[in-house]
Amino acid sequence: MKTFSINESQIARVIGAAAADELARRFNRHVDFLTIAGWTQDMPLGRGGLDLDPLEQAACAQRAASLFGLDAEFLTSQSATRIADWAHAVATGIEGRLTSFSFKPAARGEEDMAYIHAADEIFQDAAAAANILYGRRRLLSFVAPHSLLGLELSILTPNLLGIESVDARGMAPETLSKNLLFGDVLVATPTLWRYMMQEELKAPDNTLAVSFGEPMTSDLAATMRKSGFGVLRELYGTTETGLIAWRDTPGEAFVPFDHWRRDGNDLRRLRPDGVVRRVAAMDVLTWTGERGFALSGRRDGAVQIGAVNVFPDAVAAALRLHPRIKDCEITVGRRGDGAARLIAHIVLKEKVLPNEPTARDIDIWCRANLRQQERPQIYNFDAETGAEG
Repeated sequence: MKTFSINESQIARVIGAAAADELARRFNRHVDFLTIAGWTQDMPLGRGGLDLDPLEQAACAQRAASLFGLDAEFLTSQSATRIADWAHAVATGIEGRLTSFSFKPAARGEEDMAYIHAADEIFQDAAAAANILYGRRRLLSFVAPHSLLGLELSILTPNLLGIESVDARGMAPETLSKNLLFGDVLVATPTLWRYMMQEELKAPDNTLAVSFGEPMTSDLAATMRKSGFGVLRELYGTTETGLIAWRDTPGEAFVPFDHWRRDGNDLRRLRPDGVVRRVAAMDVLTWTGERGFALSGRRDGAVQIGAVNVFPDAVAAALRLHPRIKDCEITVGRRGDGAARLIAHIVLKEKVLPNEPTARDIDIWCRANLRQQERPQIYNFDAETGAEG
């Protein structure tokens, strides 16, 4: 569908973001947010750019090809020195035959798991988002475009609306404040919105704020409105299911988009070809009627931290591998701004003292072995696991 075409520059943005994610997953190589924002067309794959060794380059090439529904080895046999080379090859490979996308969820222990979505369903999601963003002049995005919702919102939706899409990941809040214009829409996760509010981001009149990836709190929404964002839209969807629903105010019910229907406690998706299929939601949906629901927690036990699904039991199991830790339990608390945080209740091995050097050693270990969102923010040394902290 020509309306949903993706140009090579946009493909390069997706490939750069996917490469950063793949390096973190498979090679424990983490790159800062601003650096990743610069991984676009002209960035070299080798020295002076992504600095990929042969194994890393093969992994990133496979991820890029698979994301766009191509054979995993499509790019590995092609000569490439820049991201632009991969983007050109992908653009050629999908021309006239883009049938699917493949996305990896941002969760520990699922490095090799990917969810394949038919391209027409991804385009259907983007069209639904475009309906509630109609009339905007530009879309600016603070989210990486390699995730399902990131691709739909930051690339496909503005393409469908015929408006400019601006990658704002490399902008500091002060720079962003100067660049926001009347009629813009800015897309970010609540964690990023909190950061921008702390940095006193200001918006001009008639600026729309879009949020997804973790629950929006009433306090954060109120702060955003005071900063100039007169309209807020919170979207709900997952890597496993696609874009499902939206609402304007925290605490209100989510309203499913028109291609979704209630099916008992789950959902039915009305595909573009008229086929209806049943979908099990990743969250427990508490229905308030046929066209509204509230979220009542993930079915798989995950909690959302920084728009990433984190499994407390998996984090606890990882911490039990530390040479000084006998047992560990992870609970979830809330910061003053409403954001979730992990609390580690640790039982140390015999003769290990619960002092500052021990805490520092565990924290260093966590930084080396856990993703940023998985790292506990509070450590309690308990006589038994599960003690209150």
